[in-house]
Amino acid sequence: MKATAAGLLLAVVLAGAVHAQDAPSEVTDAEIARYKASAQSGCRQAGMARGDPPVKVDAFCNCVLESLTKTMKRPEWQQASFYSMSKDAAAEMKVLAPHVQNLGFCRQ
Repeated sequence: MKATAAGLLLAVVLAGAVHAQDAPSEVTDAEIARYKASAQSGCRQAGMARGDPPVKVDAFCNCVLESLTKTMKRPEWQQASFYSMSKDAAAEMKVLAPHVQNLGFCRQ
């Protein structure tokens, strides 16, 4: 499977959200859940668009989200969600980068 952590990062950045808050600390659990769902959906769409087998796409995307959920703390999810809603891709990537760089094992 040719899916990459960078591909997920792009999918997350492009996912965006509808309603923006004034500060990351104002991002709710429901908004974080929508952000995660958008990331999952974006990851799956990217894998399917490349023609990867659905089973492998699902396994990769599930692995990535489970790993991020284990390593990211709530304030980081709030920040990533906030920057996504604010369309600040650079700031969003800065929050995600330390976690995404360790996801190579998901490509197996």
